[in-house]
This record gives sequence, C-alpha cells and structure tokens, in this order.
Amino acid sequence: MSYVVRAYFRAGVGKSRLKIRPDHIRYVISALPGVVCAGALCGEDQLPRGLFLVLDCAEKTEADAFIANEPYNRAGLLERVEVERLIQFAPHPNPRILHEELERAMEAASRATAG
Repeated sequence: MSYVVRAYFRAGVGKSRLKIRPDHIRYVISALPGVVCAGALCGEDQLPRGLFLVLDCAEKTEADAFIANEPYNRAGLLERVEVERLIQFAPHPNPRILHEELERAMEAASRATAG
C-alpha cells in the first residue's frame, strides 16, 4: 500500500531548515526503496513550503511513524502534516488500468444520469 505525506513548514524556518536538510536527506535515503517518491512543495517563488512523500507501507501507522521521526518534524519545523492512503493509477503495473477506470467511470456516470 502507498501513503501520501504532505508536510508544511512553519513560517520563518528557512535557516533552521537548511541546517537540518542534510539529516532530512540522509533519513529519506535510509528508507529507500520504501520512499517511492519525494520532493519539495514550493510556491510560485520556488521557495520550499513543505515536503511531499509517497511511502510504500503495509499500514498507515508505518507512514505516521516515518513522519514522526523525520528530522524536520523532530526539530519542530513542521506546522501541519497530512497522511492519506494513495491508490496509484499511473504509472501502474497494469498498463490498461486507466482505460479500465475510464470504463468504470463512464458506466457510473451513465447510471447517475439515468437515475
């Protein structure tokens, strides 16, 4: 199972974040390949506002534990953290998954329109 983690920095943590960034990167590296995707959430000004992770975990409690131990979080730099289940469609091991989902969506929309 996959979980999406979106974590947002507190205002004014710029320099503190930079000091901890090497620990953050080491932490992500230590969890590979369980970290499926990772990146910075940025504003239009290209400045980091938070972080984004997709974690391969058996249960949500594992994703919660991962972000609880994340160096930025341990240092108190995160203001808000969201962890949600992700059902990934692209890329997907089944190359037809999006076509199959489209068929299901069209059938559901047709039933909703008819009823």
